[in-house]
Amino acid sequence: MIESPISLDSLRRSRGTFADSIGLPPEVYSDEQFHRFEMEAVFGAEWLCVGRQEQIPNVGDYLSVTRAGEPLIVVRSADESIRVMSAVCQHRGMCLTANTSRSDDDMLDPPDLESGSARSFRCPYHYWVYNLDGQLVGAPEMARTTGFEMSDVQLPTLAVEVWQGFIFANLDHAAAPLAPRLSKLDEALANYNVESLITVDPMTIPDVPFNWKIMVENFMEMYHNSRLHHGIHDFAPSSGAWYQDYEPGDAAMFGFNETLEPDGGFNPTFKALFPPLPGTTMQERQRVVFALVAPSLLMGFQSDSAFWFYVDPTGPTSHALSMAYIFPASTVDLPDFGETLEEAIAGVSNFNRQDMPTNVATQAGMQSRFAPRARYSWQEGVLAHFNSWLVERYEAADGT
Repeated sequence: MIESPISLDSLRRSRGTFADSIGLPPEVYSDEQFHRFEMEAVFGAEWLCVGRQEQIPNVGDYLSVTRAGEPLIVVRSADESIRVMSAVCQHRGMCLTANTSRSDDDMLDPPDLESGSARSFRCPYHYWVYNLDGQLVGAPEMARTTGFEMSDVQLPTLAVEVWQGFIFANLDHAAAPLAPRLSKLDEALANYNVESLITVDPMTIPDVPFNWKIMVENFMEMYHNSRLHHGIHDFAPSSGAWYQDYEPGDAAMFGFNETLEPDGGFNPTFKALFPPLPGTTMQERQRVVFALVAPSLLMGFQSDSAFWFYVDPTGPTSHALSMAYIFPASTVDLPDFGETLEEAIAGVSNFNRQDMPTNVATQAGMQSRFAPRARYSWQEGVLAHFNSWLVERYEAADGT
């Protein structure tokens, strides 16, 4: 158990619905001590997205990622299963690189978010080598060390679960399974065939200068859509928002934003740029789904595609943000796919240019002596759901 530096009674005032809760204490957005507590209470105990399964389709394919401050390797192992293991050599703590058919000068330097194909993983410091399952298979000049056995050395592994094509890992091997707690979201996404969608390579922005929760809150609430994004978000006004009820035990919070016409899009034309997702209904083509698999996988589903963000805290007032689109294979195979994708990304950039400075200013405001704990609008009711989920984790970690 670890004690929260902010009283649980104060945190509990943020739990409930929009009708009876208030915002989180301002300190949770900047306090160093609370950040350390939160990293253990939330990111040390929950399922964290580390990528998509189609990014590592073949044996030896890997991703190098950092989650909760831990350098990790996500790899398709020799038996074709997906493993997530520490990228830290168990000798002197150097981060591993990938043994490939390339020259030493061209090897991966974890923990950057990169991908490739490896025969094994090697420490560039003393050349200890681990196979795709994380077992030590090479350790030069260790024969004189009494009692040393390579078979005793294994890279620490994380619990792994794949849901809808997304790969999740958990530092806590005793954590409850994720998928059963996502049944409501599964039902909402049944026609989107998410597992079969294909991701483009994620883009990562390091050290975004505001707390990770501000990013989650901005992505999920629809109150600001018709205000901050007036003009460019008019095809999906805030008045068309509604959220799925949240219950303790749910692992996702999500909602819907109705569009004025079918096949709307986040670009200057307000129209979808790609063919509609196969299998979706006309009702689904006239709304956007915004979802959070807590703590920090954010997803948006529109009529022609979906997009996913991963938010990884790097400090109390910063985070790394990775983002990518996912599409049906039929869309990726279109001859003009690359050009159209650039148009779609440019369209979303219009929203980012408004959201980013707003979130930076919110971070500054939350560090003010006059920072509020305000009531919520029904159009941001999902924030009360998110707060409720967080407070459950804070309580469980504190145990008092």
